[in-house]
Amino acid sequence: MQLPVLKIELNEDEYNYLCKASFLEDKYRGLLFSSARCNNNYMLIISEDAADEIRDLCGEQLQVAGFNEVYELTAEGEILENLIDKFFIG
Repeated sequence: MQLPVLKIELNEDEYNYLCKASFLEDKYRGLLFSSARCNNNYMLIISEDAADEIRDLCGEQLQVAGFNEVYELTAEGEILENLIDKFFIG
């Protein structure tokens, strides 16, 4: 039985952020490096379990670095919110 897979399209900023993210495990960084590039975007094919785990990691990072002193989204927070939405399994 095959695990369900998702196709997630990342823009260049999202892709670069995840490639450099210290909170992301190496096994997921490897998935990023194997993604296909198309028109300045990256197509990531990933299992639902991996997508769920990346989403959780992005959510944790959002709480750490996503807001400034007056609880407004930072630039990093905006990227993280977009990633959380993209990796959501509905």
